[in-house]
Amino acid sequence: MREFIAIDFETANPKRVSACAIGYARVVDGAITESQEFLIKPVGGHAPFQSRIHGITDEHTSNMPSFDVLFPLLAECLGLPLVAYSRFDQQVLNALSGHFGLGLNFEYTDACSIARERLPQLKNHKLKSLVKHFGLPAFKHHNAREDAVACASVFLKLQELAPTQASKQQGFSGFKALIADILADGEVDYTEAHALLYCLEDDDAIRKQFQSLYDYTSLAIQDCDFDSFERENVRELLIEAHDML
Repeated sequence: MREFIAIDFETANPKRVSACAIGYARVVDGAITESQEFLIKPVGGHAPFQSRIHGITDEHTSNMPSFDVLFPLLAECLGLPLVAYSRFDQQVLNALSGHFGLGLNFEYTDACSIARERLPQLKNHKLKSLVKHFGLPAFKHHNAREDAVACASVFLKLQELAPTQASKQQGFSGFKALIADILADGEVDYTEAHALLYCLEDDDAIRKQFQSLYDYTSLAIQDCDFDSFERENVRELLIEAHDML
C-alpha cells in the first residue's frame, strides 16, 4: 500500500468516544506529503490521568469543535485506507461514528500486528522501538501528529520486508504477542492496560479464558488512577496468562 492516511487519536477519559485530538499523515506514492493535528472538544470531558499522559486539558479544548463539527474537514481523509499503530484508533473512530451517527465505513490496517508478524525477533513491537529499529527520526509520543507521522514511516518500512512463513498473528497468538510487548520493560502503564482491556473486549474466547485478568484490569483503570499496587497485580496476571499460552 503506497497511498494511505496514518491516524492517531488521543482520548480525554477512559471512554473510547472521548477523542480530544486527532493527528494524520497523508502518504502518496510512498512518501509523506502532509501531516496535521486537530484538537477536539471531547465527549465526557477530561480526566486528570489522561491529561497527565498527553498534556491536553480542558483549557486546550474548551473552544475547539466537537468531532461531528470537525468531521467535514476530515471526511475526505477518513475515506481513504487508514493505518494506525494499534486497534485502539479503529475503536475510537467506530465509537465516534456511532455516537454522532456518521455512518463511517473505512478500510483499516493495524501496523503493529504487521510488525509482530514480520519482525518476530524484536524484544517488543512498541512504536518507539520500531522507530529506533528502522533508524527513523525520534518523535514525541502522545502527540497525535507526531505519532501519526511515525506510524506512517514505520508502515512504509514494514512493507519493504517480506512476509514470514507464519500467518499474521491473530487470536491467541496475537494476544500472547501483545502480552510480551507489555511485559518487555517490566512495567504495565495506563495506556498498555487500556490496550489489554480493548483486546480482551474484542475477543470473547480470549476474555472467557482470562476472565480474572479482564475483571481486575477493568476495575483497576475505571477510576483513572492506576496506582503501583494495581500495576503490579496486572503484571503478575499477565505473566500467568503468558505462561498459559
